[in-house]
Amino acid sequence: MRKYILILTTLLLISSAAAFSFSDLFTNLEADEGDVGIIDLSGPVVPSEGGFTAGTSPSEVRELNQLAAQQEVDAIVYEIDSGGGAVVASKDVKRSIESVDVPTVCRIRDVGASGAYLYSLGCDSIVADSASITGSIGVTSSYVEFSELMEDIGVNYVNITTGDRKELGSPFEEPDEEETELLHGKAEIIGDEFLEEVSDSRNLTDEQEELIGTGEIFLGSEAEELDLVDDLGGRNTAIQEAENLTGKDLTPVSIDRTPSFNLLELFLPGIEIGSTNSPLKAIM
Repeated sequence: MRKYILILTTLLLISSAAAFSFSDLFTNLEADEGDVGIIDLSGPVVPSEGGFTAGTSPSEVRELNQLAAQQEVDAIVYEIDSGGGAVVASKDVKRSIESVDVPTVCRIRDVGASGAYLYSLGCDSIVADSASITGSIGVTSSYVEFSELMEDIGVNYVNITTGDRKELGSPFEEPDEEETELLHGKAEIIGDEFLEEVSDSRNLTDEQEELIGTGEIFLGSEAEELDLVDDLGGRNTAIQEAENLTGKDLTPVSIDRTPSFNLLELFLPGIEIGSTNSPLKAIM
């Protein structure tokens, strides 16, 4: 009788141990798997959604990040195809990427330059195709001035303002040399800030900083040599980088919004309230 009891006890112990081992095995397998959200950031960087120009806005990126969080992804790959755009909007997109709680990888497709490259600095890692266009670390500020045309057709521009510089950048008045230098100085301030941001984020040497400070564009292969990107490749490389950051086997999941329909926009596209009269804007 004792023999049978001993055998039964042994079998129970073995069964319990086996069940415990299999449970641990499946738990470990599940822990090693996860999802990576794929977010598309295409088009110029714009301050807000709507209007004639489609692109990437800070509010759109925040919404996509929230959708990714709701889907409980373990990492995010931002796929960039943009030549940049509005200065403050580019900085806001970067801040939105930096606020994400999971590892992030920015993948530069055809173009990830200027303001788009700036916001890629918010990612934990940057991957670019060897033939992609990056760099263009600089600022441009321009507008159309047609005061001479107005004179030719006999149109007078009446300017009633307080302050000599209030209308600086107006297309109706030709700027003098002092005004042009003033505008250039403001662009220089923004450009220097941009260059410093890149240099600090990428730990560049003085020589590298001097090379990229010209505003030149670089191919992905050149950008890697200048330490502007971490690796060369496409989506698979970016996902692999995300797996390295998370230690998990990741399955790509597309993060998309459901487009909203606004009947008013159908008849009045591009209407913006509160815009200034001056067309002068700095973009990167």
